[in-house]
Amino acid sequence: MPLFTVTIRSGRTTEEKDAISAAIHEASVSAGYPEDDQFQRFISLDNADLRISPRYPDLQKPRSENVLMIEAVLSSGTDEERKRLLLSAIVARLQATGADPNDIIVLFGEIDRANSSFSGGRPALPVDVR
Repeated sequence: MPLFTVTIRSGRTTEEKDAISAAIHEASVSAGYPEDDQFQRFISLDNADLRISPRYPDLQKPRSENVLMIEAVLSSGTDEERKRLLLSAIVARLQATGADPNDIIVLFGEIDRANSSFSGGRPALPVDVR
């Protein structure tokens, strides 16, 4: 699985989105997900429609306008170690593209495979995670 939704402020270029996409996908593969398991969507919002606390929970400097809110929907039962591995890989790969770790928000959610289908109305099959 995972399904990534990246919420950003409007105005980011296609090249920036491509770099973010590649970094997230590389992180996913490094965490053991298959190379061809890529499901991402980008949501660009105007400033008035994206309100994020600049310093929560205890940031020393405020977040920039380049904040990335990343929601990762994983299969239910994904162990905490895999989530930690994926989280650190996402931050490291995005940092390599120039993103400030201060601007990276990652939220994990879980869904039971019986509640998803990737094509043809067939229930989602288990993913062979390395």
